[in-house]
Amino acid sequence: MMLNEFVDITLFSRVGQFFMYGLFGIGVLLGGSGLVNLVWPRPVAERTTMRMLVAINLLFMAGFLWICRLHYQIYCYLPLELSEFLAGWFNHHIQGSGMPLVAASAPVRYTVPLWIENEKYYFWFMGYGMMSLAAHLRISRYRLRALLHIMLSAQVLFLFFWLDPFSRPLPGFFSEVQPWFTGSQTAMERLRLFMQLYPRMIYYYNAAYMWIHPPMLFLSYACITVTFATSVFMLFVRDVTVENTGYVFAKLGFVLLTLGMLLGYPWALQAWGENWWWDPKVCSSIMMWSIYSTYLHARLYAVRAGMWYFTSVMGILCFVAMVFTLLSSLYFPGEHSLQ
Repeated sequence: MMLNEFVDITLFSRVGQFFMYGLFGIGVLLGGSGLVNLVWPRPVAERTTMRMLVAINLLFMAGFLWICRLHYQIYCYLPLELSEFLAGWFNHHIQGSGMPLVAASAPVRYTVPLWIENEKYYFWFMGYGMMSLAAHLRISRYRLRALLHIMLSAQVLFLFFWLDPFSRPLPGFFSEVQPWFTGSQTAMERLRLFMQLYPRMIYYYNAAYMWIHPPMLFLSYACITVTFATSVFMLFVRDVTVENTGYVFAKLGFVLLTLGMLLGYPWALQAWGENWWWDPKVCSSIMMWSIYSTYLHARLYAVRAGMWYFTSVMGILCFVAMVFTLLSSLYFPGEHSLQ
């Protein structure tokens, strides 16, 4: 029995490709408009660019709602059912472990968060799209607007060619649960598989922290990206409105990053034990937070000579530290490893 008989993965992918091609088309046009406005002596097609920015955000949100539908189907149609005997045997052996007991009459269900695997990039870039729209409305410098649009276009291209969450939806999750719903197993084989799936469900997929910790970090990354764009611009043009816009997003991003990291602490203790501290992404995140904090503290002295450029450089370093934090998940082994 295939998983497609429980969750319509094929339909999800087909409709999802509509959203991806729409994002790709508008993203290319928005990036092209950004490049023209970046080098042109006066603004070009401002109203059209604004409409494209609104349209790409609406497409992002529509695609996100489609992802929500898939996760709702997973909750409804992929429960882990056990017989009365196996449920009783399992409960007897996990008493005192801290994991919730199970009941055959109420099978446990996955509440898969909306930002795992490639979906996290979709959520992150959607967040940046909304923040770039907010920044677009705050500033009048058309070249800075163009830079924000180019960065959004680049994110859409990354999403389309390498990080598409629709073409292969949740491959890690579905490959993990597929043995439960396909083929025939003896009672002991089924119990053994349940003992592998259930702890990961409790401490990862269904963890309350998973609904708070990651999205706050991804939204902080989106804020850092806006601050990066304003910091680059500030190296060439002194404009208080631009500087204030970058500072507003930096403050919001710092609050989200700090709260996200603090809320991840009790989850790390629960899921990994005391060794969580030496995870590469945790260490690089602390480094990023320190640089971010330095930027905000330096900004208090922005009126002093030379501090305008120093805060600009620190804003750029925040972005570089964010990229390094992401790469640490890709290339260094640890609990956050994406390998």
